[in-house]
Amino acid sequence: MSSPASRPPNLPLSDSRTHGHLTDALASAGVTALRLLWFAQQADVEGRPADARRFRSTADDVTSNAFGLLEHLADVGDPLTGLPIDDTDEHLAAGVAGERLAGDALAAAASTARDEGFADVADWFVTLSEAAERHASKLSSPNNGS
Repeated sequence: MSSPASRPPNLPLSDSRTHGHLTDALASAGVTALRLLWFAQQADVEGRPADARRFRSTADDVTSNAFGLLEHLADVGDPLTGLPIDDTDEHLAAGVAGERLAGDALAAAASTARDEGFADVADWFVTLSEAAERHASKLSSPNNGS
């Protein structure tokens, strides 16, 4: 008799709660790594290089963990766009689609921030939206940025 852990899944990963947990964990790891890198930058500004190194080392560890999560998600497709991510050409297409999604979301966020009276935040969202479009162009143009 096989244990529950060794039984094959009854449903595809894409239709499972586990897929949602993997996606959530990937998003959390990404945010965590970026926070730690920002903390490292601040520690550098404060003249605390040993703390900056600890933050960067931990960010590297968290990034490695995120790669493992992404490997589990790869068979289902890009967790952001749903596009396949089996090879570099597909990675480029998913990267372009992801940057365009981000750009659209940032443009909408800029509008909301402006409506709510946060002009400086709105301007930053516009800057980021424009950067996302540049990133999409870089990823979609052969030899651009290499």
